[in-house]
Amino acid sequence: MAQTTIDMDDADAAKKANAFNMFAIPEGYLADPYPWFRLLRDHDPVHENPDGSLLITRYADVKEVWRDLTAVVDKRDQFRAKFGEGPLLEHHTTGMLFRDPPDHDRLRAIVNPFFATQSVASLRPVVEKLTRDLLDSFEDGVEIEFVGDVAFKLTIAVICNMLGVPVEDGNRIQQYGKRLLYPLNPSVSAQDIADGHEAVALFKDYLAGHLARVRSQARVDGSANILSALVDAERRGADISETEILHMCIIALNGGHESTTNLIAMSIHMLLEHPDQLALFRAAGDDIHVAIEELIRFISPIQFQGRRITRPTTLSGTDIAPNTEIVFGVASANHDDRVFDAPERLDLTRKPNAHIGFGAGVHVCIGRALAKLETSIVLPAVMRHFPRIERAGPALYAPSIRFRGLSALPLRLYR
Repeated sequence: MAQTTIDMDDADAAKKANAFNMFAIPEGYLADPYPWFRLLRDHDPVHENPDGSLLITRYADVKEVWRDLTAVVDKRDQFRAKFGEGPLLEHHTTGMLFRDPPDHDRLRAIVNPFFATQSVASLRPVVEKLTRDLLDSFEDGVEIEFVGDVAFKLTIAVICNMLGVPVEDGNRIQQYGKRLLYPLNPSVSAQDIADGHEAVALFKDYLAGHLARVRSQARVDGSANILSALVDAERRGADISETEILHMCIIALNGGHESTTNLIAMSIHMLLEHPDQLALFRAAGDDIHVAIEELIRFISPIQFQGRRITRPTTLSGTDIAPNTEIVFGVASANHDDRVFDAPERLDLTRKPNAHIGFGAGVHVCIGRALAKLETSIVLPAVMRHFPRIERAGPALYAPSIRFRGLSALPLRLYR
């Protein structure tokens, strides 16, 4: 994909960067946000958003705040003003992602064993079989919509099994998840927020039934799945409420498929856009993990994150007062030429590659090992099964600036 350029002289660049508005993104931004990130990094690296928060886009600044143990993720007041009272506010203030230590650590410790490196590695035969069976079912020359027919179908099957809910409920789970996550975008409508409240309520009701099923068992094997682990922890007197259990399950289901679906589908899309890198990927062999790290950096499925700083901070020469909301431009940081050589070039041989696609500090993504495992299995398997892959229509970007993904990727696959 050719990079978009923004034509202007140096005098106009700062003005253009200052005028950037996350709440009203420019035309073409979803397909190619990188020129805007470059403008911000070079001319307005600590950019004030319309709501008073600050968008930081340089790698060093993002990493510094992300690792600041005094910065907090709690957004109770901000989300109450945005969402109003109700299930959506409850989810985004009760779930582990928006809790600070010690509550974050208390909740994370219960599910950590399922996402540890050794536990994830044990899933390899399962993921390989799911992938093989699915790809074997496609006829030569078949036309598919890759996002739904492959990337989502595989990742939702894995996380449903890990959690302990039926894989057949995957579409319902996906729709609930999309509706409750979308309101995290900067600019959303009252209807989007109402849909989010309804989705959380429906999601909780769905999971409450499965929680009751596990609770009804005389003996619960805490190693069987995440739901069983939560019930087992509850029976052993762990400090966790039913509300926390339900929201933990929602987070596990959403986090277990959404970003990895986006990563897998966007990887195929970007490899098709870069035929030289597609050829390298097909021949990667033992270097596949180097290639996967570069795809994570280049795509950055989670584009933005946030913290509230609690102490005076200086970033890129700008003094920032305590209690300021900071928005991390994760994707921008991963394309910062202060750190990465030719960052807007996809280079599957890139070493070193100190990207921060999965975060940093205590909130580093709990599912990063699972995402890497699935991607490292699915992408090579697609390449092996189908030596020729062609587009069957335009790729459609999902209408979200917080998450980078595709809503559709039509392909024809040839054996």
